[in-house]
Amino acid sequence: PALIVYTDDLPEDVGGRANGPYIRIRTKYVNDVGIHKHELAHVAVFWLTLGLSIFLGALFKGFKIWNEARAYRIQTQYPDRDGHYMTLDEAAERLASTHYGFGITVEQAMNVIEG
Repeated sequence: PALIVYTDDLPEDVGGRANGPYIRIRTKYVNDVGIHKHELAHVAVFWLTLGLSIFLGALFKGFKIWNEARAYRIQTQYPDRDGHYMTLDEAAERLASTHYGFGITVEQAMNVIEG
């Protein structure tokens, strides 16, 4: 289970954010299935780890990269609000972006996403 709240009280470059079982999604993405599935993937990991994912992500960069890559892999299977399906290349570019600060290349991101 998750509580989803639609709000624009998020950083400018963020469309959605999951904190434990609590998800905030920017209002313009209310009909974006992909972003919902991405954030719900984080919630699933939260429950599967009995809440430890919060600490694992804070302590282990590799776990955080894996968790984000998993969410992007899932997101590629669902349409955004315009009916577009994110490609694996687009997902890898986002994962490798400075937004996350992982310090990985697009090629490394693709390898993690493809599992």
